[in-house]
Amino acid sequence: MQQHFILGIDGGGSKTTALLADEHGTILGEGKATASNCQTIGFAPAIAALTDAIDAAFQSARLAPALPVSAACFGMAGAGRESNRVQLERWALEAGIARRCVVVVDADPVLMAGTPDGWGLALISGTGSFCYGRTTDGHTVRVGGWGYLLGDEGSGYDLALRALRLATQTADGRAAAHTLLDAILAYWGLAEPADLIGYIYRPELNRGAIAALSHPIVALAEAGDAHACALLEQTACELARLVTTAADKLGLATTPVALAGGLLGASQRLREGIAAHTKVGLEPLRYVEQPARGAVLLAHRLLGECGP
Repeated sequence: MQQHFILGIDGGGSKTTALLADEHGTILGEGKATASNCQTIGFAPAIAALTDAIDAAFQSARLAPALPVSAACFGMAGAGRESNRVQLERWALEAGIARRCVVVVDADPVLMAGTPDGWGLALISGTGSFCYGRTTDGHTVRVGGWGYLLGDEGSGYDLALRALRLATQTADGRAAAHTLLDAILAYWGLAEPADLIGYIYRPELNRGAIAALSHPIVALAEAGDAHACALLEQTACELARLVTTAADKLGLATTPVALAGGLLGASQRLREGIAAHTKVGLEPLRYVEQPARGAVLLAHRLLGECGP
């Protein structure tokens, strides 16, 4: 009897995760690869990362690649643009990745995995940031997500950039965040503040690598450093504004909220700060460790709608 496989993919600005499951939704293997946001890195590199992650998922399951799978869901950063969504969906079908597939924004799997009934708000903060909401009748709204030049307030990149500016101001004597400056230099293995110029302005240093600097900043804040705490508090306020605005647009006084992204996963202080500053009820508030599991659920639903 033929076995039917399904794929759930979470493709973001820092990494890509693919989960291989059987027709019942049981996870068989997991594969990881680099970023696959075609809006920021281009279509060809995004496809390469998706292919690598899918191959790695089969290897993890100790199975030979058996494509096309019966159904696949791609939860993709950048899929909010219709042209990107259509291009990715066409590739998945024409390349024989899946017999049936759906490409959705990366918040849809987060909502599916992190809210009781698949509606409410999904707040994502990793390399970038945005809030996505859906009501029980299917009305949706998106707040934020304008990219690193126009927005992404409350993201890992935004936090890292503000920390770097405070660090260079400290090096000049315009500020006094010496512990923060020392932590940044140590994180990148730099000897002195002047080395930041050559390190930061290297063409090969991408936004994901800069956003990763948010992790030592979070660690400083969790340890009680006043300057890092102030930076993280501003991040919490920015993310709370996204949540409040999205809830207001949808007319939700109380809403389930699913959180995702590396920055939100790294800091309990940040999650508590968001709850404190948001002007609507957040019930329940849950962090989604692996959004790709939500993509598996959506792929399983697609399989159920169409049959194997």
